[in-house]
Amino acid sequence: MAIRKLPEYLINRLKAWEIVERPAAIIKELVENSLDAGATIIKIDIHDGGKSLISVEDNGSWIELSDMDLLFERYATSKIHGEQDLFNLISYGFRGEALASIAEVSKTTIISKTEYSEIGSKITKLWMDPIIKHQPVGFVHGTLVTIQDLFYNVPARLKFLKSSQTEFFYCYNYIVDIALMHPDKTFIFKKSDKVIFDLQPRDSLMERITDIYKKDRSKHIKEIQYTGEELSLYGIIGNAQLLFWSAENIKIYVNKRPVQDKVVRKALMDAYYRQIAPGEYPLAILMIDAKPSFVDVNVHPRKLEVKFADSRKVYDVIYSNVQKALGENRISTISQQFSRMEVPSSPNSEASSMFGAQDFWNVTQPNIAQATMFAPSEQEQLRDQEVGDYKVIGQLRNSYILLESTDAVYYIDQHALAERILFEKIKIAIKTADWPQSEILLQPITIQVASIPNLDEKLDQINALGFDASMIGENKIAIYSVPQVFSVYKIDMEKTFNHILYLDHITFDHILDKIFATHACKVSIKAGDRLSLQEMTNLVKDGFSGVPWLFVCQHGRPFFIRTEKWDIDKFFDR
Repeated sequence: MAIRKLPEYLINRLKAWEIVERPAAIIKELVENSLDAGATIIKIDIHDGGKSLISVEDNGSWIELSDMDLLFERYATSKIHGEQDLFNLISYGFRGEALASIAEVSKTTIISKTEYSEIGSKITKLWMDPIIKHQPVGFVHGTLVTIQDLFYNVPARLKFLKSSQTEFFYCYNYIVDIALMHPDKTFIFKKSDKVIFDLQPRDSLMERITDIYKKDRSKHIKEIQYTGEELSLYGIIGNAQLLFWSAENIKIYVNKRPVQDKVVRKALMDAYYRQIAPGEYPLAILMIDAKPSFVDVNVHPRKLEVKFADSRKVYDVIYSNVQKALGENRISTISQQFSRMEVPSSPNSEASSMFGAQDFWNVTQPNIAQATMFAPSEQEQLRDQEVGDYKVIGQLRNSYILLESTDAVYYIDQHALAERILFEKIKIAIKTADWPQSEILLQPITIQVASIPNLDEKLDQINALGFDASMIGENKIAIYSVPQVFSVYKIDMEKTFNHILYLDHITFDHILDKIFATHACKVSIKAGDRLSLQEMTNLVKDGFSGVPWLFVCQHGRPFFIRTEKWDIDKFFDR
């Protein structure tokens, strides 16, 4: 078949489908143009979820009459003047494709008026029809872009749009994103002329959050802030009592762009490890400002992804600062447990699914009886702060220990507490034992692993932890030596390697946590075991003296629940 050069209008149409996925994508491009123009007030109105009408009006820098003819030309921009500018991008839009792409699949009208003009200028484009130029109109200072009948000329694309309510939801989410990134700007958002948001300028992110979510959650929110040479971090995170069933309240922004970044999200969720249960997600709004030379924002047509020059550094900054801000986990209350989730949490099966064999553990285990516990002063300070003086008063259904303090009653899951205590003791015993770093196997173990990128690099990370493993064929690894702990605790090495090879950040502690969490669960006191008052008292005392990051088990589930005295009094009208 003969090779033909595509006509310009078809090239534009194909390009439009990359950028104009749905109405929310159009709003994103237009609002970013407004912000690049220095706007402080931006008004957005949509009808039918943006399918029939989108209008974006701003008070930013105007468009000169002499530039109006270039508005719908591809790669016409005021933001790039040379190749060097590509490595020092400080604006949102810089390729000059947005308006040209939008105009290919809609009826697009732009009105703009300069500060010193008496009248505004209007330009309209309707698909391939001639552009209506320089129509004089009355208008205030600024720019108004109106988009009508999206995809009217591309029926195949139009049918892929969702319902008006669903498309409104996408638009709504973007307005939330951009308003959070720019709390110092005014955003007025209307749905069919009905005001949804009238967000006035605020001095802080926290104030803007309260405006948007209509609830003061400050007691559950902590601020994080870090300033480095190549990147800075600012944002807020929720504690373990402010949880959700989906990740929609995790928002990541890089240089004031909403992005989806696996490295940042992995670091965030790792920092919550053992503070929240599997399937739960925190509130997190992370603003990352990076030097243009440290981040490439032009790796995705809609700029939804970025590429960092040093992703390991980004991981470390996010992880350490989030973990520091979280501090000690707090005891959940009955009201928090019932209000934070819409549905009950599902059982955790992570450990059993990862290591499936029943004979996973060898009967041999280190002596944990003499394991040194954590600094008593720190643990006592935490206990005094959270509980104060207490007394064990009994056992409920042979599963829950009841504590009484001056102001509350506590329900403690005895199995979760016992396994967490044992978990911490095992870890300390392993770390303090006088074992050699690794042990040569009498016979190398050959395992099959999944095909993943950067496998050689992953093996280098694993070998640095005390293993000696190398590739001996496609997706086949030979293991010649292992850390001593793996000769004490027999594990399925193939499942272990296939698990850790997928981790973004491999550490020995992470591997040990997975192993010991499962073992502690198997050998601890179970629900249904009857305990004496002395056994309950000793168990609670060990928990208060020896468990860091108190009040969650090693799997992340809470095991301390508090009922306030005044809640109980209310039941009896006291």
